[in-house]
Amino acid sequence: MMWNRLLGQRLGYQQPNALSKNVMLSVLNSTATKREARDYLAKYTDGSGRQNHCLLLIRHLQNISHKNLHNLSGTITRLRMLGLKPICVIPPSSHVDKQAELWDRLLSLAELKPLHLYDSLTLDSDGSLESVLQSQKSVFEQSDRLVPILRPYMYDKSTARQSMVPESTSFLRGLCSDRIPYIDKFFILNNIGGIPSNERQENSHVFINLSQEFHHISKSLSNQLDKLKRREPSSEDLMDRMAVHMKEEELSLLELKCKEHLEDLQLMNVVLSNLSNSSTGLITTTRAASLAHNSNNPLLHNLLTDRSLISSSLPRFKKRHESLKSKDDHAWYELPGDLDEEAREREIRDTNHVKMTENMQDAIFVTTVFKKGIHIRVYNESTLTAENSVGLPNTPYNYTDYDNDSKLNLSKLKRILDQSFGRELDLKHYMNRINGRIASVIVIGNYEGIAILTYEGPPKNEFVYLDKFAVMPHLKGSLGISDIIFNLMFKLFPKELLWRSRRDNVVNKWYFQRSVAVIDLSMDLFDGNRLPSQFKLFYYGDPEAAFKSFNNTDRLKEYTRYVRDIKPSWTK
Repeated sequence: MMWNRLLGQRLGYQQPNALSKNVMLSVLNSTATKREARDYLAKYTDGSGRQNHCLLLIRHLQNISHKNLHNLSGTITRLRMLGLKPICVIPPSSHVDKQAELWDRLLSLAELKPLHLYDSLTLDSDGSLESVLQSQKSVFEQSDRLVPILRPYMYDKSTARQSMVPESTSFLRGLCSDRIPYIDKFFILNNIGGIPSNERQENSHVFINLSQEFHHISKSLSNQLDKLKRREPSSEDLMDRMAVHMKEEELSLLELKCKEHLEDLQLMNVVLSNLSNSSTGLITTTRAASLAHNSNNPLLHNLLTDRSLISSSLPRFKKRHESLKSKDDHAWYELPGDLDEEAREREIRDTNHVKMTENMQDAIFVTTVFKKGIHIRVYNESTLTAENSVGLPNTPYNYTDYDNDSKLNLSKLKRILDQSFGRELDLKHYMNRINGRIASVIVIGNYEGIAILTYEGPPKNEFVYLDKFAVMPHLKGSLGISDIIFNLMFKLFPKELLWRSRRDNVVNKWYFQRSVAVIDLSMDLFDGNRLPSQFKLFYYGDPEAAFKSFNNTDRLKEYTRYVRDIKPSWTK
């Protein structure tokens, strides 16, 4: 098995114990791709002596049961086996001493040695702030089993007084100032889970790209909190006003939950802003973090794969349209192609009907993964000119504009397409085909990922088509770039989005899971106009639009004919 060979090569010199190997193989075999396994092994088992740490904050630890405390100690033990050493953070509250006592017990159960640090921050006489994460770094690394417990206190040198930091964001901001390169993860465990998402029926966001989404989500939570604080009735009607008073206890609880969600989001933004770009944050419940099954535990899964339990770009609706009489909950419309029925059902079962345990479902619903994120630009000009782009064929340009973000850089765009597809793009031919019909161009970072969407089809009934999608080869599978692009496309064009892929493309399983229909483009187009094609057509759209389109023969003809007949723009 590949993982055994990899582990034998990478870990042979360390001679890990049988339990440690079993934990690694359990998660890697069930969840990780080959790339993720190699990345994990390179980072955590390279023999360099570098220690990897995570900040671990547990809310309301004073209320945790003995059973959950014991289960959580098992997770901390396995994290340590896998190469991640915790740094325990106690948030400011009136329960600091009780939480410190429970942290001590928790680490002892995990067979680790607690090190209590009372003054996590030091205020110098010149007003500068020093974090214990910087000043005591060498202490943390002296012993493999020595784990610091950071209390939320600051020592003021000028007054020789100790005081509690007033709130959590200030405490974490001070702790993580001046960059902390040896911290890879920031985990928050609570009783309410990750950041709620309206699109997921108030279940947690799967993934949040902070640079793109922080302000929007923060504003939404703040508005919701303000509304709860005002206790405003839905109308001035007596019954509505009475309802507010009758639900006071429920509204107070919602207010506290919303406030905690907002603070958790702010803590993630504060901490990840001061860690490396590759660092990851995760919020989940203490219960989910205590799961004994390695591949279902969001902390262990994230350590080994650096991602969430499921992909954030999976469609949010997977229900059969109500107009269909069949009770089958299969979400797909698939028209006949060259696959026989048995092969088609096998493909569907393998990709879309994966059965999850109840515990894994619970963990998925309450877990949010975070990245500091990368810059995203969206260009919406339908026609590219010298005024809005750089590098048009046969068009001179000023080299000072080469790195101008306001202009689409076609030289960089061509570079990523050439490298991603392993072929050279004929840029002149390509521009002649798409210019004037561009729906949107999405650029991730410094052209590390791109998506080019065009309008295709008959002039009065066009549809949006993903013409090119590419990620730089060295970043495929990392930073969630593909998920970020597909999520953004689905938000920009929620009703109707199509793309095609070669029948033998290894990415088709991933595409299959993110679409709601697939058509073999070599099929008969209902009018005898069958032509050979090496492509499959994938469709994304809301259930209502999908149902109408796939019960409209004329629309299906337009999809298949226009997409099938698009000419490639690669050089010979």
